[in-house]
Amino acid sequence: MPKSARKRKHSTTSEVPMESEDLDSRPTKEKIRPNRPDSDDRTKFQNLLFDYASRNTLTTSEAFLEHFDDIPEGPTPDSGVESIGSAESDSMSPRRPAWSDEDDLGIDVGEALNSQRRKLPLGGINERSNNYSVLLKNKFQSIVGTPNWAKIKRKIEDSNDEILTTVGFTSKAPRMSLPAGSLEFKKVKDLNSQSYNEGPFINAIEFHPTSSVGLVAGNKGVATLFACDGNKNSKLHSIAFEHFPILCAKFIKNGDEAILGSRQGHIFIYDLMAAKALRYNLPPGVTQCKNFVPSPNSQFFAVAGKWGEVHLMSGISKEKIATLKQDGEVTALKYNANGDLLFGHSDNGEVTIWDINMRRVRHKFMDEGCLHGSALAISSSDQFLACGSAQGVVNLYGMEDALKNKLPKPRKTIMNLTTSIKGLEFNCTSELLGLAAADIKNSVKLFHIASGTVFSNFPPFQSKLGLVNCINFTPGSGFFALGNQKSVVSLFRFKHYKNY
Repeated sequence: MPKSARKRKHSTTSEVPMESEDLDSRPTKEKIRPNRPDSDDRTKFQNLLFDYASRNTLTTSEAFLEHFDDIPEGPTPDSGVESIGSAESDSMSPRRPAWSDEDDLGIDVGEALNSQRRKLPLGGINERSNNYSVLLKNKFQSIVGTPNWAKIKRKIEDSNDEILTTVGFTSKAPRMSLPAGSLEFKKVKDLNSQSYNEGPFINAIEFHPTSSVGLVAGNKGVATLFACDGNKNSKLHSIAFEHFPILCAKFIKNGDEAILGSRQGHIFIYDLMAAKALRYNLPPGVTQCKNFVPSPNSQFFAVAGKWGEVHLMSGISKEKIATLKQDGEVTALKYNANGDLLFGHSDNGEVTIWDINMRRVRHKFMDEGCLHGSALAISSSDQFLACGSAQGVVNLYGMEDALKNKLPKPRKTIMNLTTSIKGLEFNCTSELLGLAAADIKNSVKLFHIASGTVFSNFPPFQSKLGLVNCINFTPGSGFFALGNQKSVVSLFRFKHYKNY
């Protein structure tokens, strides 16, 4: 057979010629664009999203209905969105299957049994005219029963669902208060484990207010930034200053800058965004900056001087604005949460309170039983004031009582430490008060304010914290850091607090 005969014959179809059409009669192509509201509607919607908080008379739902009364109730058929009913209607509506097979709908019991040469059992609830899939479902439930995973409630509490179904503020679940007695914590990797180059004396531990970054500085003149995660604590950046032992460091301007102070006649402003440091000479009359504290809004920072002087400096120009005075040497300074009051402890046990707006003394009181003050701490809620002494005693006062009386009575006197208090800090929720002394190893305690007791299991047994020189909590109280006199910053993770 010739090769041409072995080839397959393909059927050919005749091409149908296209009819000539008038170009003018063809419909013009238009780009399909999504429906966009006009400028007025867009403005109304933006005002609804961003300005509803200022409207006290209408709720979010009422405001939405007021501006969009013309929107039909429920979704449109082609919108692809299912209507969300109330809890009552949702509980009364029957459950719908996740999917359905069209082939099962046309098979009845009689047809299925005939094809299988079977008969319908006597006494059953099914009839030959019923759907065959219903017979199989009833048989499965009678033998196996309803599985546990199918018994889940229709209403599932999910915070994500709540967020996605509203444009307003969602109410948060009530936070559980910190229990007393035993503290759940875990020792994690040291914060400066990738350097150990800031000390030996760690004089400052500061945490960034918005990012999980920690700043560690010591008397070696080195300041280092670390990523605080508890696992790696990676080193981000480090900067060294010659002949400038860093004795105090604080973040300002919402963490964009950090002030580094020492015994020298100048300070350094470390710009975190540009990763560089700028030197500023101190104004006349200010000889050192080893003890200072910035205001909460970074508008001022107060520097402890000699002979009871407190120099009020500008946070922008770094120039001296005013000089405040108290009786006795200034040993500690602290702003309240609003920044309008400045508290100062002294070497004679007297606490002075200045009004920053008036630049004058507002009140003075004696710290009960204190011979030489050494530390101050104020809770973020402005509810408590803690005063530490060189004898290791910490008095906890109510703020209202301390602002009115010259001899206020402490709510609690903490006498668990016996040497000078070096570190004194409240956590963000005003539930914990950390206190540390530097003259005895492992001299650190955590005080539970609600119960008025210290946690018995902290520090852990046989821990090697060394001589603790400074302490600090992260902004969310998730971590607690302790810097000692051997270049180590120990880090603990508190399980009760979920955030950094």
